[in-house]
Amino acid sequence: MVQADVRAVLPPPAWIRDFQTDDYPALAELSNAVDPDRPTTEAELRHDDEVYKGGPFLHHRYVATDPTSRELLGEGSYFHIPWSFSPERFGVWFAVRPDRQGGGIGRLLYLRVLADLERLGARQIRTWTQESRSEAFGFLFRRGFEPLTWTWESRLDVAAFRITEFADRWAIPAGIEITTLAAETAKDPEALHEMYELDCELAVDVPRHDPFTPPGFELYRHQLLESPRAMPDAHFLAKDGDRYVGVSDLERLDALPGVLHTGFTGVRREYRGRGIAFALKLRAIDYAIRHGIREIRTGNSTLNAPMLGINERLGFVKQPMWINFGKEIEG
Repeated sequence: MVQADVRAVLPPPAWIRDFQTDDYPALAELSNAVDPDRPTTEAELRHDDEVYKGGPFLHHRYVATDPTSRELLGEGSYFHIPWSFSPERFGVWFAVRPDRQGGGIGRLLYLRVLADLERLGARQIRTWTQESRSEAFGFLFRRGFEPLTWTWESRLDVAAFRITEFADRWAIPAGIEITTLAAETAKDPEALHEMYELDCELAVDVPRHDPFTPPGFELYRHQLLESPRAMPDAHFLAKDGDRYVGVSDLERLDALPGVLHTGFTGVRREYRGRGIAFALKLRAIDYAIRHGIREIRTGNSTLNAPMLGINERLGFVKQPMWINFGKEIEG
């Protein structure tokens, strides 16, 4: 009986409260401590949140703080997925500072997020982690999450790349022009609407568990032109006359100088098999070489054999896979 009374008055491992805007610096520190191989910045975090403001998609974040010092120890967030939207489907994300993992903080965050999702009528939850993170695997499996899809991350050593070895793949089919987002919007700002139409058509063919839904033009524009990651001069487009038929873009990672990320590569169905995607990828690598970039990273579904084949021929080296998890919530 005495032992039970002592346990009853023990303080919780953390206090859970709503996220506040002045938490962004500490949130960036937390994210980088949890995943130092993929660091982020306060500006990137702010932008990622801003795309939800004033739109139809919900987004909310809780933070866990030390009961004594008020130091930020973890986060738990839920959000609609704009490119695979259903009002009953939410993405979730949990992170706890490495030196405080295993003490119940993640559980508190999960319970708070789950309570909100049940109140909102959620029926499906989606999240992700890398296959090398056994502690995250255990956290998700114990809560009923199941693997849905797998994605290879691959990396290219730009300094070791010999672009002359691909001289025969640099050429593009007759009638096709390769240009950039910067050049096209300088000529005609309204061209962005046609690029959005291209992006939506290509996204339908990307292997995924949940069906693609258009995210909305304003969100698309915000990402392409206002994101800290945006690089309009490294956003390559293939054109057939006035029609955009292919794309391959690079994104900067401010917390990783010398590293770029391939955002999306694709070609319209009727133009595939003609070397356009390969030529676009070579333009992106050439850009990286000319600007002193040391590494390009990209991600591809394990079901996307054509793009995986292109990346392998270019010398991209596979890293541990990322796994997308899902959980069904009963009414």
